[in-house]
Amino acid sequence: MPTTTPHPPRQRARRLLRALAVPLALALGGLAAAGPATAATSPPPDEGIVSITPITQVLTFGQKVVAVAVEYGADVDPTDLSTDDFAVLDSPYNFRAHDPADLDALEPRTVTAVYTSDGPALRADGSSTRGAYVVVELDPTDRGGNTVVRSMCEGFLCSEKVRESLPTRLVQLGDVHGYAAGGAPAPLLAAGSDDAVPMTEAPLDLVADEFRTDVMPFPGADLPYSYRLPDDYDPARSYPLVVVLHGWGSGFDGENLGVNVAVDIMATSWAQPGWTGSEEDVIVLAPQNVRGDDEVEWTSVRALLEQFTDEYSVDADRTYVTTFSWGSTIAWNLMADQPELFDAALIVSGFPVSEEQAASIATARTPVWITHATSDPVLPPTFGRTSAELLRAAYTDAGATAADELVRFTEYGDDAFTYPDYHAATGPTYSDSSILQWVLAQDRSPNRIESVTPVTEVSSFGQQVTGVVLEYADVVDPAGLSPEDFTVRDTSYNFRFTGLEELENLVERDVADVYTTDDPARLLDGDRPEAVGRYVVLDLADDPNGGWTVMVSLCPTFLCSVKINPDQPTEVVQSGDVHDPSGAVISRGDAGTAWPLTEPAINREVDQFVHATFASDVDGVEGDDLTVRYDYRLPDGYDPAREYPLVVALSGHGMGFDGQNERVQLVADMPATAWFQEEWTGTDEDVIVLAPQNARVGKELEAAQVLQLLEDFTGRFSVDERRVYATSVSYGSQLMWEMFSTRPELFAGGLLTGGFAADEDEYALIAAAEVPMWITHGTSDHLLPVENAEGAYDALVAAYRDRGLSEERIAELALWTEYGDEAFSLPDYHLASAPTYEDSATLQWLLAQVRPGADDGEVPGEEPTDGSGSESPTPDDDGAGEDRTPAGSGGRLPTTGVPAAPVLAALLLLATGGAVTLGARRRSTS
Repeated sequence: MPTTTPHPPRQRARRLLRALAVPLALALGGLAAAGPATAATSPPPDEGIVSITPITQVLTFGQKVVAVAVEYGADVDPTDLSTDDFAVLDSPYNFRAHDPADLDALEPRTVTAVYTSDGPALRADGSSTRGAYVVVELDPTDRGGNTVVRSMCEGFLCSEKVRESLPTRLVQLGDVHGYAAGGAPAPLLAAGSDDAVPMTEAPLDLVADEFRTDVMPFPGADLPYSYRLPDDYDPARSYPLVVVLHGWGSGFDGENLGVNVAVDIMATSWAQPGWTGSEEDVIVLAPQNVRGDDEVEWTSVRALLEQFTDEYSVDADRTYVTTFSWGSTIAWNLMADQPELFDAALIVSGFPVSEEQAASIATARTPVWITHATSDPVLPPTFGRTSAELLRAAYTDAGATAADELVRFTEYGDDAFTYPDYHAATGPTYSDSSILQWVLAQDRSPNRIESVTPVTEVSSFGQQVTGVVLEYADVVDPAGLSPEDFTVRDTSYNFRFTGLEELENLVERDVADVYTTDDPARLLDGDRPEAVGRYVVLDLADDPNGGWTVMVSLCPTFLCSVKINPDQPTEVVQSGDVHDPSGAVISRGDAGTAWPLTEPAINREVDQFVHATFASDVDGVEGDDLTVRYDYRLPDGYDPAREYPLVVALSGHGMGFDGQNERVQLVADMPATAWFQEEWTGTDEDVIVLAPQNARVGKELEAAQVLQLLEDFTGRFSVDERRVYATSVSYGSQLMWEMFSTRPELFAGGLLTGGFAADEDEYALIAAAEVPMWITHGTSDHLLPVENAEGAYDALVAAYRDRGLSEERIAELALWTEYGDEAFSLPDYHLASAPTYEDSATLQWLLAQVRPGADDGEVPGEEPTDGSGSESPTPDDDGAGEDRTPAGSGGRLPTTGVPAAPVLAALLLLATGGAVTLGARRRSTS
């Protein structure tokens, strides 16, 4: 803002000294009867000045003049104004530290800004707008300008009041001009002067002035009180209520009505987002204690609260009490008498609660935050500490499981105070908006989130939380929902890459979509079962960095095992309001509350599996080693009159049973669940899946047990015995080699990924039976070298050649794909099942195989083969392999990509046989 040249400092100082010499009779107002500050009756001192209005604000330690608005007879030209053109004189008196004799002193205040305005109001940016007012802003931290003074003292207990007339004086040192018209000189509105001019208007306080004051008749002592309703108060809504119980000094003494609103920030803060950190509308009720009989004090407040809540629209589940000093005694009595009365309490610099009161309050488990100052000279900090200890003990005795969270205590050192009144811990307490936000976040309303259920899906690299279902007490209006209203946080831990210490490290997940449904069970079958209902579904965006459900279970050697995390740390924050179809709020937004999971997961494509055990009968084996744990899934609409192909999914060593990890073989990677999803298989053919869980006791025994289970299973269910397949991950390959070589007549084909080589005799046995096998491996496999797997393929091809089969026939029976690093969406290059299953042509190849001896060689949904069971579709070029190798080189497919540097040694965890981090959700290549 343009300014004129300031007055020379020495000249300005002399003029201020002359101004201070104005007779005190003109400079100071007397102490008059009770009531708010009123205007001095002096006429305007200069015909150019129309009025002078003090503007006050309630700050941490009380109400203070923060500006003076000077009105002139015409619009003022701001280009001719400077902070040196005005001075303000005020009393430095502060009732917390000074003797009343200091009331008669005047000192200069610090002028921080001068600008024009069209009314007596502050402008946040300090810029000028055209108008007849000049606003002179003052430094709120300097000495002087306090409106609250001592009223009377009985013994050591004094009381306070708001001054009837303020001593504030304005000195207009420089000339003030209006706007020039038509090239004429700018008119002089008021000449500079040394005169200290008193205020002519009543003070303006844009927050405190909104409080209304009344008196409630009550036997023993009528109760004065102040209250404030929100702007645009609507009786059809309900509002949180904050009851402010002040100290003894702000109690009614016959002449200080309403001082409890001005004495500090306690009452007015709740109406200002700058203090609360929240835009939420709040009703404030501030009874003024009657400084009398203890029982009259708290029973009168109880009666006022009953009357007030009957008259105004108060949310009965969000009624709070905040106290200072003596006000704590009223709160303790009220809470002990009616434990459910308040939904939270903020006790500042208070008296101690008694054991009996604490026991009663604990029955409602009301959240309480107590603050106190270490150097409190009136009530020692032991009062606050004792109250917190007694309440925590009482809450624990009452069965509360988180007493430290329900009862909080903060003790402030001297450095927390901007003004050295260490009894008034209201200063640092109310300067911390997180404490006020905590109060407003407490809510006993039952109509909040009733339950939180995760939705999981299995993709290439394992199971991940992909959605969350929130249950509410009433039907939700879907039109009022937005992804921005919700935040989902989930663990960044991934057992393949990070240590267990990262399990509780939460990262934000992006909410991609939000909708309502009437039954979350429908999520098992439908991608978006949208319907009117009480359930809100949050669909999460694909993200490999959070939400994994598998964790390390046991590491007896370098070969660890994994399990499904029983305590998935997913949590949800609902920051926006949720409404019913009528528009009523059924759950208020609360950015400070995180809702943990409360229900078991809806595991898509996994929950449909049946868990069972099978008692095997293997010579020389006894006890628990004979038990095979397995899961199976039948097609939807399973018909025992039909026959279905069967896929036996053989998992890695890490998914083997270790005593606490049942069913992990279904979720650690994709091979069990992919067969029921057309986007993975590229076909809608119905399939049965059998997923045994290895017992980690050796391939000969486990292979024999699985073979017994297979024969038992095919005898109980309608399996097409011409089309029984096996697919394996890592250690599961050893079982496949053993099973195919000992009972090849049971299998129509196999898909071996990231696996071991076979024993020398096994190649010949499999070649003799001509069981088709497709072997895949990653170039950079850090656990099982690709050379070993390629050698197994070469040995199998050699066995076929030894039998004299043509190269064309060998290419149909033995296939090889090596995946470069770029084929893996996450860098676990051991988990070759990931790129393998991401190519639906590979799965279709397996389903196309039929054991020789079939009547016609036709497979439902497939083109007829040549009778050899070898029709092999060409894979799509998506990084999983390229065109077929020409005849003469067997079924070898070109390597994709080039070898990369080995993965970190920590990935030895993957000897669990599992696979890497996840990849994006299913990529269809068909």
